[in-house]
Amino acid sequence: MINVLLAVVVGAAAGAALRPVVVALAVPPGGQAGCPACPPRPAAGPTVLQLPPSGCENCPDRLLDAPWWLPPAVTAAAFAAVAAGGATGWYAAAQYWIAFLGAALMMVDSAVQRLPDVLTFPATVGTLALLAGAAAEGEPGSLPRAVAVAVTAGVLFTAFALGGMGLGDAKLAVSLGALLGWHSWQTAVLALVLAYLLGATVAVLLLLTRHGHRKSTLSFGPFLIIGSLGATVITST
Repeated sequence: MINVLLAVVVGAAAGAALRPVVVALAVPPGGQAGCPACPPRPAAGPTVLQLPPSGCENCPDRLLDAPWWLPPAVTAAAFAAVAAGGATGWYAAAQYWIAFLGAALMMVDSAVQRLPDVLTFPATVGTLALLAGAAAEGEPGSLPRAVAVAVTAGVLFTAFALGGMGLGDAKLAVSLGALLGWHSWQTAVLALVLAYLLGATVAVLLLLTRHGHRKSTLSFGPFLIIGSLGATVITST
């Protein structure tokens, strides 16, 4: 219980630090922060992570006017889930790394259906580096299997991208595949099943509540991240 509470506190602090990053990156591909009705600001990128001085009432479907507590709440929940799984050592660090960057990716993807390279690339590199540390320390798991699942996930989701799914999902799947593959192939399959079940459930709820229609598109990145963290927690306990 103490570990979970500590994870919530640390996660909330990390989420507060993430909000400027989310604001800077929550723009469509090739776009710039804000909208035509907003004051001009530099194009978003890894070096432009400052919080704008004020929100924009003309951008309600972006995170410029999101409640201040949203990023801390999302990250705190992700950290709490990892802590509840009970993982330790380098493998736990890899889970927290995915939870941290995954929280930002979920919010950006939900806002503009985009998974920026500036987040997916560090997610992959950091996860593989931390898993390499776990292998060096002899922690239970398999680095070769993690790499194999990461490659398989990347190829699979790249094929999905040819059918209409975003290429960003393929890049995200590499880091998630590595994290899941460290434990087992079954964990990776479980994560995929959870992601699709969660996505289907949300789609049905949107239809029933008339907040969406059959041609509506849903960002799949958040479901992938939640499904992956859920699978790691389930298989770690």
